[in-house]
Amino acid sequence: MREPLLDALRRGATFVGDGGMGTELQRAGLEPGGCGDEWNLSHPVSVQEIQRRYVEAGAQIILANTFGTNRFVLSRYDLENRVADIARAAAINARAAAGTRAYVLGDIGPCGGFLEPLGEISANELEETWRSAIAAMLAEGVDGIIFETMTALDEITLGIRVARALGAPMIVASMSYDPVRGGGFRTMMGVAPSDGARACVEAGAHVVGANCGRAEPEDFAAIATEMRAATDAPLILQPNAGQPELRGDAIVYPRDPASLAPALVELSRHAAIVGGCCGTTPGHIAAFVHQRG
Repeated sequence: MREPLLDALRRGATFVGDGGMGTELQRAGLEPGGCGDEWNLSHPVSVQEIQRRYVEAGAQIILANTFGTNRFVLSRYDLENRVADIARAAAINARAAAGTRAYVLGDIGPCGGFLEPLGEISANELEETWRSAIAAMLAEGVDGIIFETMTALDEITLGIRVARALGAPMIVASMSYDPVRGGGFRTMMGVAPSDGARACVEAGAHVVGANCGRAEPEDFAAIATEMRAATDAPLILQPNAGQPELRGDAIVYPRDPASLAPALVELSRHAAIVGGCCGTTPGHIAAFVHQRG
């Protein structure tokens, strides 16, 4: 029987994460603005092929294709009643791609709005939709749940509490930080890395970290240093392949595998799990694994 992921992290093991899913789905034919999460149902082979390429590149942890699997995001596609179906299919796809070579985390992204009183989404509504998605993925045997690309503490801590109540074996909490004038980093909602890490651990997260955002890959080491001052929990760092640029009609991420890999190797000195976010590909992960040795 394989060692639980959290146990491995607690004894000091380190892991390679996967890379971007949305950008890979677009390369596979997802139309701009299309629902990538729905592909778990309509294009399961394509989803599994992307995830399998990450595993073959050396990823030891892959994420289920569920970044937007909540009623608020899915309502844009008239799929708000398919949350559990999509989440279940995503977990099955990821488990099939991972086999015995990688762990699987169910992925929870932002709800697409703001909680009351700032916005119109109630805590009860958000809890209900996340409970549906998380329960479905846990029933299919995911190794944990990751909340990523979050910017608001009320949203991410609510999610952590839901995952804890459902018995998730490991909970990862990752927020998106941007550089700010005068130095340092904050989320879009003004959360500093130290405050984000502390609040997430207090809510029950086992692993905390950062992904996406406007920070360059090299900035993530400084973000990790700020987090480490607030907690000794294992860290996860997953930067984009640089900041997106508009070239003609295409959005391009400028960091190729050769230029990103050294930054990821450096980040592996700061975090227990290092992978990539938007614009990173299996090629980026393979280059990182090769240079990491």
